[in-house]
Amino acid sequence: MYSLVGSSTVGFDLTRSPGGERVAVVLRAGLVIGPPEVDRLADVHPGDRVREDWRRARVPDASEDAPWQIGTALGLAGAALDGAAGGDTTLLRRLETSRIGDADAVDRLVRRDLLDWTWIGAGGLLSQDPVASLAADVLSDAAVAAFLGEELPPDVRRAMSRPLLQAGLDLPDDPGRTAVPAVDPVLQNLLSADEATRRAWRESVERHRARTAEWAPAMHDATWALSLADRLRAGADAQLAAAMAFRQAGFTLQDAAYGVWNALSGVVQATVAADLLADETADVLLRPWREAGPAA
Repeated sequence: MYSLVGSSTVGFDLTRSPGGERVAVVLRAGLVIGPPEVDRLADVHPGDRVREDWRRARVPDASEDAPWQIGTALGLAGAALDGAAGGDTTLLRRLETSRIGDADAVDRLVRRDLLDWTWIGAGGLLSQDPVASLAADVLSDAAVAAFLGEELPPDVRRAMSRPLLQAGLDLPDDPGRTAVPAVDPVLQNLLSADEATRRAWRESVERHRARTAEWAPAMHDATWALSLADRLRAGADAQLAAAMAFRQAGFTLQDAAYGVWNALSGVVQATVAADLLADETADVLLRPWREAGPAA
C-alpha cells in the first residue's frame, strides 16, 4: 500500500493529513540513515512494554475502506464537485479526508522499504537485524504518532515522538533541499507561492481534467524508469519534500484531493527521471509546471 515505488501515493495522503509534514520529515530521515544512526536510534528504544501500551492506545482509522487509488483521484474530483453543486457533499468529503494507507502501512514502509538494507538472510528466510529492528521501532513510532495525530491521546502522541528527538539526528525539515538538486527550484518556487500562483496551478488542473487518463500511465512510466535506474529512494525524498512544500505553500485539502497534488507529484517525478523519459511522457507530467511555473 505504501512503498518507495508508491511514494506519490504516500504524498497524496500526507497532503490531506494534519500531521503530514511531520510524517514526511521522519520518513525522509529514514531514507538517509546509515549504521551509526541506526545505533543511536536503537539506544533510545523505550522498551517493548511501553510500546505495547502505545499500540493499544491507537484509535482505528477509516482508511481501509478508501475506494480509490491516486491515479483515479482527478476523475473522481469532477464527480465530487458535481455532487456538491447538487447538495450532496458525501464524495467530496471522502475525497478530501479518506486515506489510502493506515498506521500499519506507515510501519511497513519504515521497516521494509526505508530500512530494507538492514534485512539479512536469503530467499524467503529474511529477518531484520535486531539492532535495526529497534531503530525501526523508534522511527515508526514517531511517524505513526504524526500520522494518527489527534486520533491519539496527546500524551501518547508526544511520548511516541520523544525517542526520535532524543536520538539527536539531523532531521531533513527543509522541503526546498532534496536528494535531487533539479527538483529544488520547483519546490522553492512553490514555497514562495502567492494566491496568483496557487490559482495558476488550479487552473492548469481544471484545463486538463478531461485528459486525466494520461496521467497514470505517464506516472507509471516515470516510476518504472526510476526503479530501473535505482533512483527510487531519491525520488521518494523528492515526493516527500513536495508534500511538505505543498502544505507550506498554502494549498488546501480540496487542492490536494482535486488534482493539484497529482499535478505537482507528476512534475517532481518527471524532473527526477528527466534523462530517462520519452518526450511524450515528460510532456504529460511537466505540463502543469510549464503552465503555472515561473516561466509560464
